[in-house]
Amino acid sequence: MRRPGDTKPLKFRTTVKENKIRHRKVALIFTAIVLLVALLSGIVLFRETGFGHRRETGFDSSTMQSTVNILFGGTDTDGDLVFLSRLTVNTRNGTGKITGISPLSRYERQTFNEILGGKDADAISRDKLVKAVGERYGETFDRYLIVNEENIGRVLLKLGYYDIELKEEFKYEGTRQTLHLLKGQHSLNGNEFYTYLKYMGGGHSIDETDAQTAVIADWLNQELTPANFEKSQALFESLVDAVSTDISINDFARYTNFLEKASDRERPIKAQKTVFDEDL
Repeated sequence: MRRPGDTKPLKFRTTVKENKIRHRKVALIFTAIVLLVALLSGIVLFRETGFGHRRETGFDSSTMQSTVNILFGGTDTDGDLVFLSRLTVNTRNGTGKITGISPLSRYERQTFNEILGGKDADAISRDKLVKAVGERYGETFDRYLIVNEENIGRVLLKLGYYDIELKEEFKYEGTRQTLHLLKGQHSLNGNEFYTYLKYMGGGHSIDETDAQTAVIADWLNQELTPANFEKSQALFESLVDAVSTDISINDFARYTNFLEKASDRERPIKAQKTVFDEDL
């Protein structure tokens, strides 16, 4: 019996029954959501890992090959190509090969340098460059990486100096940079290395391209060290501000397997004589 002053709400059998039904519905909806999330997570996990069917490299065997071709290039402050090359890495054994490509090579009446478009280059023009180089030489490129002279110096400095022994005096006087090195041993910082690389390319003849490619391979071999591998994540984060690339953070995480193996080798990257530019 309800007493005077009693503030508790009245409970009827129908109200209790409705509350139970409502609680049951909420519980069923919640369970359904949990099951749906679990199902979707399982699908994503299966697509990413194949439930243990990955290759030993850690790459998704359904989408990644044992070798990866990267179109690797560098531009000056005007956006013109300083160098262009094909970098092929073997993700299983941690080795790589780099082959030079002259920016003066032509595809459909335009040089690769003209296709890139100088300072006006954007994602569309970079995609056109990748397509042009691939079709010109019958190559397939998985990714591209184009460094910028204005920003690359500070990134290279994080990797360390480039050690070189010159057999004769080196003197370069460009419109924006000059570099004067005496005969003997030198440790070049990022900007000095890039200037040296620009000089080596010269007029982009086959011989100059081969010499430039040998320098790039030597630099990569010096920088692929266990110490640099340990800071690979920080290097990638700084690199994305200095380059144009379609390499994602997920790609880079997968490439770390190659970087780790390469860093344990004495000279994992080999320079190849160019097999391109036969019409220059």
